[in-house]
Amino acid sequence: MIDTHAHLSRLDIYGHADELINEASGEGLLGIINVTMRLEETANALNLVNRYRGFVYTALGYDYCGFDIKEVQEIMRIINKNKELIVGIGGEVGLDYSRVRDPMLREISRHIFTKWILLARDLELPLIIHSRKAENDVIELLSRHGPVKCVMHAFSGNKSQAIRLLELGGCYFSIPPTVVRSQQKRDLAAIIPLSRLLLESDTPELGPSPGEPSRPAHIKLVLVELSRILNMDPET
Repeated sequence: MIDTHAHLSRLDIYGHADELINEASGEGLLGIINVTMRLEETANALNLVNRYRGFVYTALGYDYCGFDIKEVQEIMRIINKNKELIVGIGGEVGLDYSRVRDPMLREISRHIFTKWILLARDLELPLIIHSRKAENDVIELLSRHGPVKCVMHAFSGNKSQAIRLLELGGCYFSIPPTVVRSQQKRDLAAIIPLSRLLLESDTPELGPSPGEPSRPAHIKLVLVELSRILNMDPET
């Protein structure tokens, strides 16, 4: 089991990241992919990779509701400088129209997201994407600027949008602990090919119970729930 999406380097989480990592290892996880949202998290992220070689990996990205081009450029510079330590781009890059409502800011978001797509394509690294109420634009930009391997993190779109993403090729879907209480996530898991399903905790968000912080160890709950939905043995 691999947690493909956890925010261990976030400033409010980093202080007890060691505890979360040790718990995950003790629960049988094989690895955690840590993701970032801001420049201030990158040093913590690279530090975790160096301290937990072979268990903690990282993807560096930027807040989907951020508009600081200089910060984006600096994160990209760090990615290029540390390519050997990075397994993906993003974690939280993408579009969020539920929070970004101004048309001009949405255009800036699309511009920044395009830059991330192009960087992922050039470096041949997977792109980890956040999308909320912006799925059609995400699909359009991936179609125009790809091909690129990508992971739709905690995807909230509909069935037809998920199918369109699958048709692009190289697209995966990571399922969070909310699958135990979200019909949308359960319906999504039921239509995605098993070879395209991944597990994620989104630590500390999207816990199995409302208001409960998520932990990397929670992907065991995701695995069990997916086995029920797909009517498959958990080992399979």
